Amino acid sequence: MTATMDDSKYAKGTGIFSIYKNVELPTDVKKRCRALMDLGTETLLDNNFIILDFIPYPGLGEVGQNDILMYSWILSESHRILIYDPKKKTLIDELYTCSPEKDGRIMFEKTNKRLGQPAKNHTLNEIVSKEIALVEEPEKLFHSVEDAYKKHKMVGDHNYCISAVFFDMPDRKLDEDALEDILTVALNKDDQKPVIESACRYNPQGYTYIHQSPKHFAGLHSYPGTLKSAHLSLIGTGDAILSVLSDVETVVYRSKKKEPTISIKVVAENF
Repeated sequence: MTATMDDSKYAKGTGIFSIYKNVELPTDVKKRCRALMDLGTETLLDNNFIILDFIPYPGLGEVGQNDILMYSWILSESHRILIYDPKKKTLIDELYTCSPEKDGRIMFEKTNKRLGQPAKNHTLNEIVSKEIALVEEPEKLFHSVEDAYKKHKMVGDHNYCISAVFFDMPDRKLDEDALEDILTVALNKDDQKPVIESACRYNPQGYTYIHQSPKHFAGLHSYPGTLKSAHLSLIGTGDAILSVLSDVETVVYRSKKKEPTISIKVVAENF
């Protein structure tokens, strides 16, 4: 009989969401792309994060003068996304780290040294253990995505950053292939193209999936050992986020006889 892997050390991670205003990047498009990539990479390395993959969107090729740039990184500790709007000169920076040793503080300080203090910043505990969540943040737990959406009074056309955790996931749903199928259904059904995605399996713990499209960003990390959960970061409109969360909920819990337990936090809204 195979022993269940103990991934409990990842039960409580860190999330950092920041919005920087008046960010001046080069006017030359290629130099702007490179500057944003260098900013994200160098500040991660300053924090000793291990970068496993880097995903540019719309990419380093034909990028328009006013195109919004989205760059994301898959880390051995999960993910980071930078979104830059050249018209508004605004930069969104979101990090999720499950590492108990690296909470992103040095990365955040190094980014602030380059860009100045953020106009908005939210740092939160990312709890992926149901037992800890029941004790420390029971008000964040819901039995359905619809209940959470109503409680948070989310508006369909406003932008949001959401932190969601799906607890008590069946082993067959935590398998890499199953997760990829779930997310493909939830994220790609009505997206404009192109969609860029990347995935990484850690040995022996977990699986990370990154998705970027014109409608939203998604970063998922799974905990298939003792935790039996998956954390999902989402940035997009209320309508897009509701669609994704509802589809994931349906696929994950459709065969369950008892109510699901889902943690949903609104990290930031209307930005």
